[in-house]
Amino acid sequence: MTREGYRIAAPGAVEVLERCGVEGPVARLTELAARTPGGLTVVIDSANGLLDAPLGAAGIPVLRADPPVPADGGATAEELAELGRTRAATLTALPSAGWTMSGREEEIAAADLASAPVERRLARCGRLVTGGFSTEPLVTLTFDDGPHPEYTPQVLDVLRRHDAPAAFFCIGLQALARPDVVRRIADAGQTLGSHTWSHAYLPDLGPAGLARQLGRTGEVLAEACGDDRPTRWLRPPYGGRSPELLRAVDALGLITVLWDVDAKDWSRPGPATIAERVLDQVRPGSVILMHDGGGDRSQTVAALPAVITGLRERGYRLVGLDEALAAAPAA
Repeated sequence: MTREGYRIAAPGAVEVLERCGVEGPVARLTELAARTPGGLTVVIDSANGLLDAPLGAAGIPVLRADPPVPADGGATAEELAELGRTRAATLTALPSAGWTMSGREEEIAAADLASAPVERRLARCGRLVTGGFSTEPLVTLTFDDGPHPEYTPQVLDVLRRHDAPAAFFCIGLQALARPDVVRRIADAGQTLGSHTWSHAYLPDLGPAGLARQLGRTGEVLAEACGDDRPTRWLRPPYGGRSPELLRAVDALGLITVLWDVDAKDWSRPGPATIAERVLDQVRPGSVILMHDGGGDRSQTVAALPAVITGLRERGYRLVGLDEALAAAPAA
């Protein structure tokens, strides 16, 4: 990943694909795989959670490099390619239908658990929003992994028809490729948040890596909106956190937003199931996680009217992040 797009180190050549969505590098790698005897294996690191799923769906094997090699999420394409050539046995093979952090589930769960005391302190100070932010019948809708040129506008249309607020946590590389969609989110009066530059697992990063992931994303979102004020909201990819990360994010002036209701719409179980999952889990003060990017989100769009209507029929009022933060109990 670079400041302007994707860098591919393929046999005999290095290519840069600038200001394009994830479809660009996936298409190029698929083309290279078809032309390469024996195919290709792609090496990523935990600072890149964008490419593994679509590459797996295309039948291209993906290996993940974990710290301490490469360090701080700053590996170049050439360095990752060299790891694949010379140290493939030290890398983690990702299942084609799995997720970027496969094999690290216990480690991630332990870090999340250790973060609870810091989360409670930050919530009391108005520096973190998560499920249970209020005992009143208030809920917040959030969407991750966009902006997407097709599905984000469709989600915005549904929200407009239902006069519903929401927050959109954008991936920097996607926002760089689609500033017009970012502007549409802002012009609709919806909240923009950061979902990092390349869907990174943030606890793996040191100060420099964290600054790269968050700083550039904030710049791109502000540029797209013609605003010199970067977003103050962060949704860490995978909800990945540690006590050290939460403190570092707070020191950067960002408010962390987690969730307690997961629609798991990325699994595409059908619109009715997506809506049912949300309505079965919701409680006063819930933060609901859905997705407007990262794949085919037609089922999410189809489910959204039933989600909004169902919440209101149950007596819930949809609020934006500012109101959710104001509704949290004072320290």
